[in-house]
This record gives sequence, C-alpha cells and structure tokens, in this order.
Amino acid sequence: MGPPRRRLNYKRLSMLLITITLVITLGVGSGLVFAWATEAPSFDPNELDVQTTSVLYDMNQEEFARLHAGENRTLVQLKDIPLVLRQAFLATEDSNFYEHHGVDFIALARAAVANVTGGFGAQGASTITQQLVKNAYLTPEKTLKRKVQEMVLSFQLERKFSKDEIFQMYLNRIFFGEGAYGAQAASQTFFGKNVGDLTLSEAALLAGLPNAPSRWSPYRNPDLAEQRRQLVLSRMVQRGYITPAEGEAAKKAPPRLLDRPKRTVAGNDLRYPYFVDAVIEECIDKYGISEDLLYKGGLKIYTTVDPRAQKAAEAALADKANYPPAKDNVPVQAAIAVIDNNTGEARAIVGGREYYARRGFNRATALKRQPGSVFKPIAVYGPALEMGKTPATVLDDVPVKYGSYEPGNYDGSYRGLITMREATQFSVNVYAVKMLNEIGVQKGFNFAKDLGINHLDEKNDMVLGLALGGMSQGTNPLDMAGAYSAFANQGVWNRPHLVTKIVDSKNTPVVDAKPNQKKVMKETTAYLMTNMLETVVKAGTGTKAQLDRPVAGKTGTTELSQDIPQFKGVTGNKDAWFAGYTPELTGVVWMGYDDTDRNHYLYKTYGGSYPAQIWRSVMSKALQGVPIKPFARPGGITEVAVDIKSGLLPSALTPPQFIRTELMAENTVPQETSNVWVAADLCADTKQPHTPGDGCSQVVSGVFLSRPTPYTGTQVPLDAELETPIPKTAAEAAPPPEEVTGTTNPATPTAPTLPATPSAPTFLPGSQESGQKNTDSKTTPQAPAPAAGKAPSTPSVPKTPSVTPTSPTATTPSPTVNR
Repeated sequence: MGPPRRRLNYKRLSMLLITITLVITLGVGSGLVFAWATEAPSFDPNELDVQTTSVLYDMNQEEFARLHAGENRTLVQLKDIPLVLRQAFLATEDSNFYEHHGVDFIALARAAVANVTGGFGAQGASTITQQLVKNAYLTPEKTLKRKVQEMVLSFQLERKFSKDEIFQMYLNRIFFGEGAYGAQAASQTFFGKNVGDLTLSEAALLAGLPNAPSRWSPYRNPDLAEQRRQLVLSRMVQRGYITPAEGEAAKKAPPRLLDRPKRTVAGNDLRYPYFVDAVIEECIDKYGISEDLLYKGGLKIYTTVDPRAQKAAEAALADKANYPPAKDNVPVQAAIAVIDNNTGEARAIVGGREYYARRGFNRATALKRQPGSVFKPIAVYGPALEMGKTPATVLDDVPVKYGSYEPGNYDGSYRGLITMREATQFSVNVYAVKMLNEIGVQKGFNFAKDLGINHLDEKNDMVLGLALGGMSQGTNPLDMAGAYSAFANQGVWNRPHLVTKIVDSKNTPVVDAKPNQKKVMKETTAYLMTNMLETVVKAGTGTKAQLDRPVAGKTGTTELSQDIPQFKGVTGNKDAWFAGYTPELTGVVWMGYDDTDRNHYLYKTYGGSYPAQIWRSVMSKALQGVPIKPFARPGGITEVAVDIKSGLLPSALTPPQFIRTELMAENTVPQETSNVWVAADLCADTKQPHTPGDGCSQVVSGVFLSRPTPYTGTQVPLDAELETPIPKTAAEAAPPPEEVTGTTNPATPTAPTLPATPSAPTFLPGSQESGQKNTDSKTTPQAPAPAAGKAPSTPSVPKTPSVTPTSPTATTPSPTVNR
C-alpha cells in the first residue's frame, strides 16, 4: 500500500484563496491609486486666489450675465473671527483639524463603512483642508478617483501653509447662502453686524450653513435651519468647547435675523437677476457644481431665458399698477414663471417685484403656498377626463358633508345640476370635491405627482381638500407652469429646466442636459381640458387674461383660514394665482404677502384680477410677432348634443334651452337618454300638482326637473324653480274664497316659462372665484350623508349665458358677488 492520502483542509484552502485575492486586489488597487494620484492637478498656491469669470448665455446664445467671485466678500484675519465661530466650525466640520495632516483617517474609515452599506458618497469625511482643496482645484463629482486626488493635494497644502492660515482661507472662502461669501459677509447678511460681534447662538447658525446653504437657509427653511443650529450647539458641548448650561441657554435663544427688505445688493449689475439665481441653484442642486467652480471656473453656461419674455416679466412685476394698494410700507409680492410648452425650457423667471439679495428668496422657484383652485385641473378634472368623464358630466352642486369636512362655494350659493365645463368656468368648489370623491383621491394625487408637483405629502395630502389646492407644503409658480404645460403639449410633461449645457474654460463638456419628459395623459384628455379652460378665459373667471390669440387658463384664490385666531371675522385672501397658456407658452403668476397677518392680507384681490392682469401683460409682449395658431385638435374628438342637466343625450322632454353641443372623446359619448325631466299636471290657481278631486278650476301641464337624488337641505340651489312644486296640505292648497276660475285641461304638456339667454356676463376685476374655506381641512374622506326630498323654498333661476358650439357651456351664470 502507498502512503495514506492527505485529506483536503477546506479552511486552509479558503484562507489561501482569500490571501491570493487580496494580494491581487491590493496590487491592482495600488496601481489605480498611484495612477489617480499622478493625474491630480499640480499644486499651485496661487490657485487659491485665482478668480476666473463664468459667462451665462440666453436662448439665442448671446451673453447676458457674468459670475465672478469677490461678490459680497470681505476678507478678515483669523484673529478677528471670534473663538465661538471657529469652535462651532471645528465641532461641526472637522473636530480633529489641528491634529491631522490634511486627512482624518479615523473619519475616513467611518465614512468607508457607511459608503459600503449606503453606496459611495453616502457619507463624507472631508476635512477643512480637503474642503478648501476641493473648492480650489477639483471638480464636484463624488468619485473614488477625485477623493484620492483630494487627499494628495491636501497633504501638499498642509506642508505649504500653517493650520491657522488654512483655517483663515477656509473661513474667508466658503459660501453661506443668500449671496454671502466668507464669515464677515455672512455676519452682515444675516445679522447686520461684524463677525467679531457674533454671539454663540448666531455663530452656531452660521456654522451650520456651508454644508448645504439652500437647505439650511433660515429664510427658506426656518425649521430645518433651527434643527441644524441645535445640532451644532450639541456638538460644541460634546467637544468641550462650551458647557452644557451654555449650550442649553443658546438653544433657547434663537438669533434674530435681519429682515429681508433691509438687505441690499451693492453694485448689482446683473441682468435678469432672479433667472441667474435660479440657474445657479439648478447647477448646484441638479448637477452638483460647487459655488467656487461656478464663480471661478470660467464656465460657459447656456440657458433657456428668452430676453423678450424676461424683460416683459420684470417690467410687469415692477409696475405698481399691477398691485392692489398697500396699507403701509410692506409690499404685496408677486412671482411668475414662463416656460416653453414643447420643451419645458424656462423662458422667464421673476421671483419678486424687487431684487434685494444675490441668491436670496426666489418666489418663482422656492415658494411654498397653497395653489387654490388652479389645482382643480391638475388633481380633479384632468384625471376625471382621463378616466372617461366628459365636459358634460353632471353633478349636483348642493351642500355636502364628508365626515367633518364640509366644502362650500366662495359666495355661499349653489347652482344645482351642472356640467364639468360650468364647474370649471365659474370655479365651483363643491363640484370639484364631489368629483374627486367620485374618482378617488388616490387618482387625483397620482395625477398631480405625474405632472411634477413635487411637494405632495402622501400622509397629509391624500384628502378631499386636495381638490381645492389643500396641500400641506404648498407649491410654486415654476412647478405649476410645468404641470399646466402638459395640457398644451398633447399630454406630454417636460420637467422645467433652465440650463441646456455647460462647458469649462477649455470647452470640455461639463453638463449636457437631456430632456426629461413623459406621457402623462391621452391627447384627448389634454385637449378637452384645454377647451374647458378656454371657456374660463372667454366667459368665466379669467376674462382679464384675454389676448388676440387662443388662451386657456384657471384662476385660484385662497381665503384667510377662520381656524386661525388672528383671522377670526376677517374677510380677505392669502394667495391669488393665475395659471394660463397659449399653444406656445405657459405662465403662472402668484400674488400675496411674504408674511400674511391681520394687517397684511389681500383685500378684494383674486386670481382673476391682478394676477391675470400681470399674465396678460407678460404674454402679450413675449408672443409679439409670433404667428397666431389654435390649440391642435387631436383625432378621437367628436361633438355631441347633450342635455346639460343630466350629461346624457336629450330626451323628448328636454327643453331646447338645456341642450348644448359638447366636445368629448369618441369612446365616452353617452348612450343613454336624459331622465331628469318629467311631465306633470299643475293647478293653475295654486301652482301645485293636480290630483283628482282637488277642486282645481284650471289644470295646466308642464315639463319639470326631477333630481336623480332628491335634496332636502335648507340652502336651495339656483335651479330649484325648475323642479315640480312640493304638494301642500289641503288647507294650504285651498284657493281664496273670493277667487272663481274656469276649467281647462290642455292635452299637450308644455315646458315652464324659462328665462331668455343673454350674452355671457361681464366680470369685473374684483370678482372672486375660488376662496377656500376648507382648504386647510385634512379630514379623511367618508361617504356623504344621504339626502332625500326637496328644498322648502324656490328662488328664481338666473338667466343663462350664450355659447358657441365649439365652446359649449352650462346655463347657470356666475353668482352675484359683492365687490
């Protein structure tokens, strides 16, 4: 027998394989690291002060603005920067700054673990030295290669300069937001004082900003900024820079910010400043380009701005005639965003009637306000049409309650049975809420999300109040313009954007923007929505937006909430919107106060007044010389004669004045005949239903409205007179003793005498259309309470506006409003 065979040791084999793999990996890795290190930019101390201007170009590739460093920056010595600010930065950004040699390997290891579990870039470990290097020498991408180069240059920087010199350069260079570069400029911008006078509380706020200036801005996101300030103070306590008692005292004493109107931009020579600010934010937030690269990198940034539209927008928002009178020196504000329907390219951005601070609050892009009734097409009518409803779909505009949520119309009156077109035309709230309940809140919520409404909260906004713009976070003109443009673009939504491409100083591409678009609805849905919104501008709440070309639009106004104590008993509005579009451009205007209180709110100002007026002024100039064309009508649309009290085909009993030619998708044409009209005999003496033996001396026959669901509430709808009268008791029905009448009984039923059809009503600037008493309610939808019977009184039916066959409308006009 030969020697015994040795058994295979799997443990030893596994260790051998792991060792071989590790050696190979380290070898390859070492080679890569060495290659990346040798490719790092050469270290030049002068680069720390080099400032190369970046240039912005308009849609015609003409230069219109330059970005250069040195704006709002005042250099200070480290000794003039208070100890509390230096300690706040060390605690927040680099607690081991004075111990390491440019790279903190302990923090690096901690970040490596986080990046393995969360993906590369999940957590950073950049020291103050590395941050300085990154801004001065490197591109903004998060890659392993750039990290290696950053470390190499950091070691070189530490050999060249002392720790205090590096720290001083860092504190003079970093961006704090609101146009402030460096600690001194930030101190003046936020607090109106020199950096040497900062308190601990103020220093903590400033130290928290450079990590993400927009996110932590106390002007834009005060709650997040306060959370960040508290975190900085906690870290200062942990590092031993301040005592727990000092930390708690500072946490309870938030700093007082300088009011925005008191801040000015010295030497403001920028053209289209709000548009420039929005471009910078897009470059930083969307493409990850650092502020230093933007201001010092010699970039060429090609934008989408149309000089004609931008100038028109700036002029309109600066014109005092476009605003209601102010009570004091606090101005009513406004903002507008205009985009190209086919591409989503922003043509004009103006974030306020005046420009106060570089990269300050831009209401056109950063606003968060409830949109009111301009949200109805987005969350209600658009999805309803997509699901097979039509402009002729009828619902009963009568009081309704869903749990504790009871929507109401802005004037307190109700129209009765109306079509979707009439509800859109006159911004009827109850109809919108009922329709959202019918199609399902989830459908409306999802449709709005698909249209790019970014700030919807699934927990708080999935409620019926969404029909009236009830959003917990609100929205802004740019996002709303993007949403509305999809109706004009045959159902295709484009993400609004301001940058088309960016190249560096050597013409190497940095950004090549790709279109972000998706089909969100059928072409027929988009066209029908557009056609209804044309009615709003032709003969509804948006007549002040009329141009010499096709216009579709929607007004929106949000009332002061009576749930807030300071507004109890105050009649007024918080926000006024107008969203409108032509076949070429979409524009959305917002108007209101930055801070609404009992002394500062909109009085007799509605979406159809000043906002529509601003919209018209801007769009008429932006489209000057552009050939007039209609909205493209897709295939699959047909015209159908319908009964506008049922939404069905007319019956033999339908009175002619209630028949309209309506547009709808071919597959949604009703197949049933109207069933809301009935023939009945009345006693001419009492105007009550005739019954045999009632002693009636004269019987007349007529055609009357019969509600599909009887209504018994006390608030009588405007069409109640069309219904059959309620029978009275024998005592009530008995004719007066002195009356003597003859007896007739015509064989052919006749319709009741109905009012004539005058021309469409004229709406004055102050007519309100969509104040929302229940917008803030977030009650979960419940089944409506059943109703039965008929209302006790019968006011007369108002006259009906005339319409053209291509833009049919319902019959009951806008209620009278006290202006």
